[in-house]
Amino acid sequence: MQKGMTMSQNISTLHHITAGFTAVLVGYTSSVVIILQAATAAGASPAQIESWLLALGVTMGVTSIGFSWYYKMPILTAWSTPGAAILVSSASEHDMPALIGAFVVSGLMIVITGLVSPLSRALQRIPTPLATAMLGAILLPFCVRAFEPAMTTPYAFVWMFLSFIISKRFMPKYTMLLLLVVGCALAFSADGESFSNPELSIAQASWVTPMFDWSAMLNISLPLYIVTMLSQNLPGVAMMKSYEYETPVKPVLVGTGLANVLSAPFGGFSVNLAAISAAICMNDDVDTDKSKRYKAVIWAGVFYLIAGLLASVVVSMFLAFPKEITHMLAGFALLGTLMMCLQSAFDSPDYREPALLVLVVTLSGVTVLGINATLWGLIVGWLYSFTMNTAKR
Repeated sequence: MQKGMTMSQNISTLHHITAGFTAVLVGYTSSVVIILQAATAAGASPAQIESWLLALGVTMGVTSIGFSWYYKMPILTAWSTPGAAILVSSASEHDMPALIGAFVVSGLMIVITGLVSPLSRALQRIPTPLATAMLGAILLPFCVRAFEPAMTTPYAFVWMFLSFIISKRFMPKYTMLLLLVVGCALAFSADGESFSNPELSIAQASWVTPMFDWSAMLNISLPLYIVTMLSQNLPGVAMMKSYEYETPVKPVLVGTGLANVLSAPFGGFSVNLAAISAAICMNDDVDTDKSKRYKAVIWAGVFYLIAGLLASVVVSMFLAFPKEITHMLAGFALLGTLMMCLQSAFDSPDYREPALLVLVVTLSGVTVLGINATLWGLIVGWLYSFTMNTAKR
């Protein structure tokens, strides 16, 4: 009988390890390319890009392990992929110290939100269709860019697109993993020397002293904060609630906000509650005992730490990718999120016109009074919505 119990415990532990590894794998394969694009758009050197991934991996690992161990709940954190998309489109307008300062401010805003309840309630009052329209406008160029290689590198495009369709048909959960494998194969066939001697070393942190610039705070901190809260933290809470876990919202916001502030000088732009990848660690396949599923997230935290420490391998591999393959990986990875954003933005008849304005203004790329199109889109859409709803009443 004791032998049977030991075997059962071993199987349970194996399920925890597998779920934790899968959650990290899904998170990395689906969006690490976008993180690298964000760091490159910010003007980061290869050493600084390595530091970004190190800071994010360590921060996600520590927060996931810490929260899950303390509360005995599967509280998985992740980087903000929509936040990285904002950086890709806006980071080039600011120098690195100003960007780091913006990351610090965004983290402080999350801390304040956790401490001041009316702020979190006010944030929830921002109409979801407007926020998702803004995010959709940010993601749309990525998805469009994924199809441009059809003209420049048709051979690679056909392989990637066919792999995308086939995997979506037969194994949708592993679509990004398959695309990553195909992308690696295509990149290796184009330039095998860049992949022949990967740099196997522990990543090094690179400090950048923050500089606080009003333009960066308006155009980076505020959109990054709004998108992180609305598209990451709130869905993360909803995901946990769907599995009957009551999220300790205030401690999580304060904890992740402080973690963002501390890791910002090393490139940690945003860490928040995970939503989609978190579900991998919460279902019945992980453990029939709901109270023990937190162990899967602890293992995920361990794999986060390993991935962060080996960031040099990730950086050297992805920097060797041709830009066309990088664009396809990023664009295909974001198609599902874009579809969700557009469905949410135009689902409610009352918000269709305001959401359309948000989408168009954000896509326009205009900058007026030092405020970029991302924030103007939200402002214009909200004013229009407010005006029209007032007129109806």
